[in-house]
Amino acid sequence: MKGHKKRMVGIIHIGTVNMTLKIISYTSLDAMETIESVSQEIRYGSDVFISHHVTFASLQEICRILSGFKQLLRDYAVTDVRVISTTAIRKADNLLNVLDQIYIRTGFSVEVIPMTKEIYYKFFGLYYRISTGNFTFSEYPAVLLDITSGGVGLTCWQDRDLLFQQNVPIGSLQLLSHFTERQRNESEFPEVIREYIYGTLSSLWPRVRYYKSTYIILSGRAAMLIARMLGYTDTKRSIRITPQELRDFVGAFHGVTSFKLQKRYGLSEHLANIIMSTLVLYDELLRYISIAHIVIMDTTFTAGYSLYYVAEATKHPYLQQQQRLLLTLTRHIADKYVPDPAHSQRVERFCRQIFDTVYAKNGMTERHGYILQMAAVLHEIGKFINIRKHPQCTRQLVRHTDMFGLSEAEQEILSYVVYYGVGTGKKELPAIPSLPPVQQIAADKLIAVFRLADALDKSHLGKILTLQVVPKGKELQFHYTAEEDIPLERWAFKQAAVRFAETFGVSPYLQKG
Repeated sequence: MKGHKKRMVGIIHIGTVNMTLKIISYTSLDAMETIESVSQEIRYGSDVFISHHVTFASLQEICRILSGFKQLLRDYAVTDVRVISTTAIRKADNLLNVLDQIYIRTGFSVEVIPMTKEIYYKFFGLYYRISTGNFTFSEYPAVLLDITSGGVGLTCWQDRDLLFQQNVPIGSLQLLSHFTERQRNESEFPEVIREYIYGTLSSLWPRVRYYKSTYIILSGRAAMLIARMLGYTDTKRSIRITPQELRDFVGAFHGVTSFKLQKRYGLSEHLANIIMSTLVLYDELLRYISIAHIVIMDTTFTAGYSLYYVAEATKHPYLQQQQRLLLTLTRHIADKYVPDPAHSQRVERFCRQIFDTVYAKNGMTERHGYILQMAAVLHEIGKFINIRKHPQCTRQLVRHTDMFGLSEAEQEILSYVVYYGVGTGKKELPAIPSLPPVQQIAADKLIAVFRLADALDKSHLGKILTLQVVPKGKELQFHYTAEEDIPLERWAFKQAAVRFAETFGVSPYLQKG
């Protein structure tokens, strides 16, 4: 892209099957080029799942490969490097020691990605490729079935509406960790593993069936390897097959086992275990869900993360598109608990108006505005559990729901906004021990904005018809129109204004007209 200097980034993924390095040159999300890609199969992945421990030998292997990657990065003069790990070491009981040793031995700081974020990065990349590619699923619901080593992610969408998203800790290696090696070699194992999968996932099938999904998307290295086993040897990035084609392939094994895969396709035992579990999970889904087409794509976690990193680095508009998409999912979550979203919609609109007026001069980012909108959508869901304790219930629901696309810190901020945002008192908010000071301050600011927005519809009657927020010197003037008097809103606004003024240094002033 003319006028933009090319930048380079190195992305290292410590995976369960492979450790990979991608060196990417970019000017924008639309102008990315992979100039080096290296992958090395590793042996420690299944051991970590079984023992929940990274041994000295495994740590040696990780550091040896990282040292080789480091030299390659030096050769390309890459200074911007991101090292990420997913399931491979996330579950290790000695995780902190492993991260410390990697840093001491290689100089790399490793970011450990939670499962929900891992699934999201894959979706981020896949949705971008679909929206900018030659084919689209906009007319029909589509499901991304993402099977990682540690979990299964089901993400259903139609056009610009994200319908539902669920993550289950039953991935390809996680599944096998529930059985001993002797049990996995028993003749009954294929049937046992099917029943185990059904018992774990059966509650999800009605949700998938409800949306009458037409397409199911399989992606990543395991999916592409299975496509090659099916006889697809071309280099196209996406392959379409019928569900029956995949079911016939699985059925031809008369019980898929790791041993059969090793003998037929020359796979390592570690890789054969992963492919076996993946095939059984695919087949189990197709037993209960009627799907017209299967699309296999080569989008990997590393590719999705790379796209996300470049989008953030270049502030690409696709990020805003993703936030709008994720807000539709937030609304679907709220719909399960709140039958009438009218109040939440008004609070969301008021939050957006206030935030857009003050955020630029007060150390906040557009991302904070997105979290604020999520808080407005979700702030009453706890009433479904217990009206008397609904702030506590709302916070717990938010904390224990997979908030697709949010980091753990962002989800913690969101949980505190929905908890403290419903009050209007002057009392100082307690410190949030799980957040560093910078994020604590951000949470305080969002709570102050939320309280003011919520006060403007305190009666839940929608009395305020229009609102204009106008900064004027040391005042923030709120001009509203209403056909009725708004005494409750005025009193609530006056209370919330005290906290807002202390937080932002301007006094909110409410007036009609």
